[in-house]
Amino acid sequence: MVGLRERKKAATRQGISDAATRLFEARGFEAVTLAEIAGAADVAQKTIWNYFGSKEELFFDAEPAVLDALVAAVRDGAPLRPLLDRPVVAGPCGWTDLDGGLYEGIRTFLACEQASPTLRARRTTLTWEWAAPLGAASGSTTWGAFAAATILLRHETMRAAMLDPITPATVRRRVQRVLDEAFAALPLTVQR
Repeated sequence: MVGLRERKKAATRQGISDAATRLFEARGFEAVTLAEIAGAADVAQKTIWNYFGSKEELFFDAEPAVLDALVAAVRDGAPLRPLLDRPVVAGPCGWTDLDGGLYEGIRTFLACEQASPTLRARRTTLTWEWAAPLGAASGSTTWGAFAAATILLRHETMRAAMLDPITPATVRRRVQRVLDEAFAALPLTVQR
């Protein structure tokens, strides 16, 4: 059972993350200061540092959970393709959910990422860092590198598609085409 202190810490962390995300999406990543985030979250700047090591970590705060879900699934023998063939990698929703608010929310987040050279560089670094844990979970360093490269390619395809004025069905087709090509390029033994 989670105690009161842990719940308060989780709520503070989430409040900081939510405030930062709203500011980043409204004004752009580089334009937002930690002081502004602290003010919007109603916390001291020092409190932000207690929860996040950098502004980039604030933006990508959901990524550790995505990696954890991928590693757990791979360790349990799940194939990678179904985890990538959805609007959010390893997320709970499917392509049929990609409309209205979810579509606009993802689009806004990806537009913010696209507008920032810092965030685009961090996305690449972050995703490549996943190669080692995915390789360890699968038992193959090569497979981990393939998985990281495929995830990055899938993300870049999704970002580009979402920023085009196209339908969710077209976004899905573009992502699936890239996944088809990536998985066709390797022997089944590596695909898991």
